[in-house]
Amino acid sequence: MAKRVRFCFLTLIATLTLTGCTERGQLLEVYDVKGSEATARLTVDGNVVFTTSVYIGKNGIGKRREGDGKTPTGTLHAKSAFGVKANPGTTMPYIYITPSTFACDEDCEYYNRIIDTAKVHHRCKGEEMHNIVPQYNYGIATDYNEKCNRKAGSNIFVHCKGTKAYTEGCIAMDEDRMKELLMRCDRALKIKISK
Repeated sequence: MAKRVRFCFLTLIATLTLTGCTERGQLLEVYDVKGSEATARLTVDGNVVFTTSVYIGKNGIGKRREGDGKTPTGTLHAKSAFGVKANPGTTMPYIYITPSTFACDEDCEYYNRIIDTAKVHHRCKGEEMHNIVPQYNYGIATDYNEKCNRKAGSNIFVHCKGTKAYTEGCIAMDEDRMKELLMRCDRALKIKISK
């Protein structure tokens, strides 16, 4: 009996591994890259929540430096959510975007951070996030370049699509999908980007 139970258990594990169902947690996979377009699939505990088309960097993937127009490859992690619109129900820390909210890309102590210039008193020349709509209606800040190496690039987000069929390095999806992503996920979300 014990041998049969062990056999059944091993068979189940092998089946789950072959079907890709052993992945636990929250995973947004970005793959099938064609220029500045790709496919994204959200799975939660091995179950597919949605698959959708996304825009990525105008120069594709393989980010190397600030301003190269590329999306990084590898695995990123969610740090916080943000939006011009109200929190749709995410449990991630949520940054409300106001006219004084900037994504700093300057060579200073605030590099690669979302800041409220009214609070930190920095005259930032980075992205004035309140004016970047509909892209920043909802978004997720990632841990890309946590060491804040000025040459490596900054502020890689997952956010809503805009009017252009590319980003400067972020991942952009339809607003309804972005909202769903926020409602289904927390800071345990991983973002995996590959060809």
